[in-house]
Amino acid sequence: MINAVYLAFQALAANKMRAALTMLGTIIGVMCVVALWNIGECGRRYMGDSLAGLGDNIIFVFPRYNADDEDQARNRHRPLSLGDVAAIRENCPSVRLVSPLLQSWHRVVAGPHFRQTAVRGCFPSYFEIRQWGLTAGTFFGEADVRSGNHVALLGNALARELFGGLDPIGQTVRIEGVPFRVIGVLEAKGSFFGDNSQDTGVCAPYTAVSDAMGVGRGVHQVLVSARSREATAQAKQEIRLAVRASQNLPPDRKDGIELQDMGEVAQAVDKVLIGITMLLGVIAAISLLVGGIGIMNIMLVSVTERTREIGLRMALGATDFNVLSQFLIEAMVLSAVGGLVGAATGLAVAAGAVKVLSFVTQRPWPMVLNPLSVAVALAFSCAVGIFFGFYPAWRASRLNPIVALRRE
Repeated sequence: MINAVYLAFQALAANKMRAALTMLGTIIGVMCVVALWNIGECGRRYMGDSLAGLGDNIIFVFPRYNADDEDQARNRHRPLSLGDVAAIRENCPSVRLVSPLLQSWHRVVAGPHFRQTAVRGCFPSYFEIRQWGLTAGTFFGEADVRSGNHVALLGNALARELFGGLDPIGQTVRIEGVPFRVIGVLEAKGSFFGDNSQDTGVCAPYTAVSDAMGVGRGVHQVLVSARSREATAQAKQEIRLAVRASQNLPPDRKDGIELQDMGEVAQAVDKVLIGITMLLGVIAAISLLVGGIGIMNIMLVSVTERTREIGLRMALGATDFNVLSQFLIEAMVLSAVGGLVGAATGLAVAAGAVKVLSFVTQRPWPMVLNPLSVAVALAFSCAVGIFFGFYPAWRASRLNPIVALRRE
């Protein structure tokens, strides 16, 4: 066996350029499989980290706007209200924390610097739900919400953009001309699906935003934290019942809200990423099959060129199996070497792609290199070598030694 492998390398070394070009298809195929697999794994981990950055056991409560046509006239679903928030807080034992959220885009100005960004009105519990800490200053409290105090927490990036190296605590920013005193700077959260408004936004008491920005006391969204991951389903059921009672909906009316928890979001994102990765993997596998066809083509040429050599070996006692195994091993060596080079290149491409994506998104992507991707790609490339190398090897083994020796 070892001697057969040595002879295979000798035969391939006699035509180095041809062997390299033959391996190119396998190299590209394996490289694509390994690179795409690992980039997909990194993307899934990145999305998982992004979702985890939103908070733990979160349930998003949205007003329902997409009523069916037949219900459009009589089922006009109204926006959420503070009454609905109170109903959730008082009547849902599986709910730990709840906060309304008002969000709109406004011009935030500090001296000569300004930015059009997201302004969020919320309760103090919002930051505990989101597990969002401070790098400086303090949070606003329930008293600030009741009094409608014009105090604000700046996103980490926004604080740097508006104040540079200065301490923003105690400074004043104007939101659409209305002054707000900065009392804290939030820790960096990073972007979420390309949205970096977490770190460039402003958070202020719900009442201050609703009154000063003229958006009224409606609620765009309610954030709820369940007491545990296992309690999420029960909490969603309790929220539906509490809001129905708060809105006095009759039994024949549809719910006025839509609910979504982090588990559902994570599963949806994971399915999309897996689907994309599999699609790209199929395309990469096709290129690997094309490389296999190249191996078959070159091996057929090699059998033709070495007909006299085959006849001489058979005349000296080589069996059909010896000849078949010799050419089959040559095909496997071509595919195995190409697979190894392709796997190494694929890992390098994946690592480079992760660095580029980290730069583009302005947030570090986790480096996840899955050894299974290398094992599967190498096994597939060897299988391709065996499959496409068998026919040329079988053809070589069926040559008549007398006819082969006469071949010039």
